[in-house]
Amino acid sequence: MKKTNDNNKARLFLRIGLALVFLYVAIAAFISPGIWSTFLPSWISSFINPLLFLKFYSSFEIFLAFWLLSNKKIFYASVISTIIISGVILTNINYIDVIFRDFAILFSAVALTYLSKEKK
Repeated sequence: MKKTNDNNKARLFLRIGLALVFLYVAIAAFISPGIWSTFLPSWISSFINPLLFLKFYSSFEIFLAFWLLSNKKIFYASVISTIIISGVILTNINYIDVIFRDFAILFSAVALTYLSKEKK
């Protein structure tokens, strides 16, 4: 029983940590979209205005943050988190001095996925 309780606590801390990351980035992007649009891959601007894309993307990040906090179907939320953070890293690898911290966030999402897979 203790192991389950510890796993629940670990999942809680991981969910809160990931949610705070997504909330911070989303709110910061709404406040200073010009700064955050520089992190978008250049191919995005070929089919949508980067600032408009950033609004939709930031709205999704807020949704994802609340989904993580809701503790509902966390396996799926953590898989999506893993994909998003992987995409951030891959599309911004030239900013490695800034995004190196994202590797910790990525592995937090992977850990949450692993810890939540039995609770689909």
